[in-house]
Amino acid sequence: MNVVVDASVAAKWFNIEEFSEKAAQVKDAHVRGDFELSAPTHIVCEVENSILKNQQLTGEDADEAIASILQLGIRLLAPSMIRAGRTMTIARLRHTTFYDASYLQTAEELRAPLITADESQARAGNGIARIVHLREFTV
Repeated sequence: MNVVVDASVAAKWFNIEEFSEKAAQVKDAHVRGDFELSAPTHIVCEVENSILKNQQLTGEDADEAIASILQLGIRLLAPSMIRAGRTMTIARLRHTTFYDASYLQTAEELRAPLITADESQARAGNGIARIVHLREFTV
């Protein structure tokens, strides 16, 4: 089973924030093989940027965090003309960023739920994909 995860969840694996424990449950379920996490490729850049901004992490910790996001085995979907076109349509219809719309497009394409901690993302995704707010996630 596929589950799409966005950067608002994945960043919590490395940054102590509200719902970080829930985010860890998502990651742990993926590692156990309960489901496969998927995301557009830019999730890596978004999460790495949040790691860069985290003043609590040492340089070594940040390097380890960056390596671990790549080693988790998240299925990363590369952009294509079809994906980009649908993402642009979603972004325009839902008045959201292209970045956020790409997670919605991925969930729609895979017919998979999207787990997010972002309230506006959850609202934008209504009717496009099944949205699960991180606070409501259960294994």
